[in-house]
Amino acid sequence: MTTFTLEHRQTGDTQVLGGWGYVWGALLGPVYVLFKGFPGLALLMLPLSVVVFGTVGVLAVLVALWSDSSAIRTLLVAALLVLGLALHGYFAVELTRRGFLRLGYREGYY
Repeated sequence: MTTFTLEHRQTGDTQVLGGWGYVWGALLGPVYVLFKGFPGLALLMLPLSVVVFGTVGVLAVLVALWSDSSAIRTLLVAALLVLGLALHGYFAVELTRRGFLRLGYREGYY
């Protein structure tokens, strides 16, 4: 996971997206994007959240139907949940980064 450092061209304001941003993005998704100040992107995040967790749910059901071993089921469902949360956090941070770039921020320090 990449940490993004964004600096505003005129004001010099700096935003850092990484670490905890991925955690909060994974857990809160659209609420995280909205909290960062991007209501339109938060609305865009809603269907992404449904797709990510809907896919994880369907795959978890398929794993439960496929596997006879409860240990394998538990491990695979846990892995799917971790993968879904990681993907959800990535989408939230990436949408937030794109929002800041549209506001005139640039990556890195120039």
